Amino acid sequence: MNGRRQLIPTLLACTTLLLARAPALATEIPSDPVIQPAPTAEVPGDPTGSAAATPRAAAAQATSAAGDQPDKLAGERPAQPAALHWLTVDWDASLASKYLFQGIDYSDGKPVLQPEVTVSVRSFSAILWVNHDLHTQQPNEVDLFLQYNVGIPRLDLTTGYARNHYPHREGWDPSQEVYLDLSCDAPLSPSLSVHYDFDAGKGSYSTLSLDREVPNPLRTMSAGLKLYYQNNYYEATGFPSLELHIGTEQAIGPFKITPSMSRFITWPNGGFRDENAVSATWYLAVNVAQTF
Repeated sequence: MNGRRQLIPTLLACTTLLLARAPALATEIPSDPVIQPAPTAEVPGDPTGSAAATPRAAAAQATSAAGDQPDKLAGERPAQPAALHWLTVDWDASLASKYLFQGIDYSDGKPVLQPEVTVSVRSFSAILWVNHDLHTQQPNEVDLFLQYNVGIPRLDLTTGYARNHYPHREGWDPSQEVYLDLSCDAPLSPSLSVHYDFDAGKGSYSTLSLDREVPNPLRTMSAGLKLYYQNNYYEATGFPSLELHIGTEQAIGPFKITPSMSRFITWPNGGFRDENAVSATWYLAVNVAQTF
């Protein structure tokens, strides 16, 4: 009991001493060390190290500096440069055995090159498409598309406007279209595209598509069909063709390579009979694409 009575005054004395020393102890605690930036790596051909001012180099420096800090700073990451998620630029080009529009041959069986550039700002896109005839060495179709995309659960909707110009095609007048494309996240990936030409064509044309992936352990493959229909499009009504196609996709560096093969099946119907009949044919193409 006497030991307890002696211990209490001792604890009170120690507490009073610590409180009296608290201001002095606060001034003696060192402040957090200043984080120095990582040394600038010298880029070959750039002895000044100015290349580190680029966003990619700055991000690499920030990551290196954060990794060198003590564990207590491990959760503190410097701000990364914001990616332009609202802007994308895509280009692709197809080398094809001929120019077929809904199975109708517009290049007299000669090979063509068809480049395309797409610039998208969020849901808005502008697309420039060109058909270059490799036999005549001239472009004979230039199409401009302006479109808007709406994505809802299991359904994708795109509506837009197209301006079609036909240089080096005698007797072909420019034309204009509005269109609606629908695709559904469902078995066989069904999609429907309807274009209405309110200018020179004065009619519509549609495409119903079904596609599915083909199991392959080496690369992505797909197979499908497209049924084409025209309603008074340039005074023709009927089914010009049915396309059966197969393709494979392979990534090589930043590029996506897609070779494909199609068989167009035709039969006499509506406005596609006799002298207006469409011939059955094969179609081969290789597409190269890149996204920035």
